Amino acid sequence: MHYMRIDTRIGIVRDIISPLRDQFEKIKEINKEYEFYYWDMIYADDTEHIVGLVFIILQNYINSSISDLYPDLKKVYTKYSNDKKIKKSQITRIELIITIANYYKHRDLPPELHNNTTRVLDDLNIKYKEYYDEQDLEYFYAIGASSPVFSGLDMLSENWDFLDLINIVSEWRENLWINEENIRNEFKSISN
Repeated sequence: MHYMRIDTRIGIVRDIISPLRDQFEKIKEINKEYEFYYWDMIYADDTEHIVGLVFIILQNYINSSISDLYPDLKKVYTKYSNDKKIKKSQITRIELIITIANYYKHRDLPPELHNNTTRVLDDLNIKYKEYYDEQDLEYFYAIGASSPVFSGLDMLSENWDFLDLINIVSEWRENLWINEENIRNEFKSISN
């Protein structure tokens, strides 16, 4: 058995995300109490940072998991497609997690987001530009309540629960290993 076969990273990911989840759950409860009246005015902008950080943590887990199994692989993105598709699309849950992490990290940087980020957002019809001129030429990237961070979270977790996201990446990693083990076993049987 490969020494990285056992997923020791996921426990650390859970520990890091746990206080963020606790804070996010408190914010959700406050907003439920007031029927989300203050969501746009007060909570969405700051809460976007919590959710965006969780996506970045998961992105790191995904890429580190790929490196565990494929230490010499230069194009880690080729492994993002080994997952279940988002409903009515060709985009996987892992691709969406990576995209939302990248969006959050680069949304404040000019000039444009990378093509791989915008392709996924466009394919999933996630609005990410807020135009502020009459010709729709000048824009900034959406933040706060209209941020793709929340749209992506909504597509991945009906209840906006970070545990759902952790389960997605953990399941994906396990399937990545199983697929690789099956390929290696098949190759061994052919070569014998």
